[in-house]
Amino acid sequence: MLCGEYAVTIGVEALAVPVSVGQWMHVWEFDSPGGSDRIIWEAKDSEGVNWLNESFSLPLGDVDVAVSAENTNGMSGSGGERETVFRMLRAASSSTWKSGKSYRIETQLEFDRNSGLGSSSTMVANFARFAQLDAQTLQRNLLGGSGYDVAVAEVGKGLVFWREDDEPQWGPWSLNPALPQDWKVVFLDSKQNSRSSLGGVKARLEEIQNDDFMLHQLQQVAGAVKMAQQITMLEAGLEMWQALLSMSLGLETPYQHFGIQPVKGGLCKWLGAWGGDMLLVNETFAAAHAETLSNYKSTPWNQLVKP
Repeated sequence: MLCGEYAVTIGVEALAVPVSVGQWMHVWEFDSPGGSDRIIWEAKDSEGVNWLNESFSLPLGDVDVAVSAENTNGMSGSGGERETVFRMLRAASSSTWKSGKSYRIETQLEFDRNSGLGSSSTMVANFARFAQLDAQTLQRNLLGGSGYDVAVAEVGKGLVFWREDDEPQWGPWSLNPALPQDWKVVFLDSKQNSRSSLGGVKARLEEIQNDDFMLHQLQQVAGAVKMAQQITMLEAGLEMWQALLSMSLGLETPYQHFGIQPVKGGLCKWLGAWGGDMLLVNETFAAAHAETLSNYKSTPWNQLVKP
């Protein structure tokens, strides 16, 4: 999400773009050995290393999977991860799973799990496609949040996303790649839980929703970013959005977080969950704070983001 974080949940438009890396999901159906129908779920990171390996008996019951964890080879993930997978499987129609058959579902990330690029949203979008489910409903029931990330994973294109009467809405939006040609995404190797972050500011967001002046301010700035056709206007709008949201929600900007000074003509904005995941910087800022940024990996925006 380039702009609109948090406030998207109260009706402000968010601007989001897909990245060039994602997540694969492969499903195999085979005859059940010994007449015991099962689903085996194996998740691999970008290096091909298993980070989750779970096995579930069919038909799926109502067991407390966080406690009674079975696993195929001792590489079970945390109870929370197992429970999320179990609930997702339960969301599929029972006719998805045939009697006498077992299933192996394997996922493979193309990006680092700690990058914040959307391991959960791409998983939900993939499974919804396989099981012929509504991805937004699945997302809401499993993880909460606005659903913008699942929408991007479904569409695979830039979009403007908003919620109206608590229902997700989106339309086309694109960013001219000539504008962000000197932008970089800095990975902070400190993945934040965006749902937990949202929960921490929920009360303040509800106050803003009932504050016509502040809500209008946020909507105006987000709208200015959406319509910007010059890089100076775009970057100024992003900085203004971040400052306004920081003031409204009592959250630190990256300048405050890192104890660094803004730079004239510079851009430094949180991406992903506030206070972690990633930074968006331009060349002017990167040159002025090269020492601070040298501790982290960075990728040019136009290499990471799909045109």
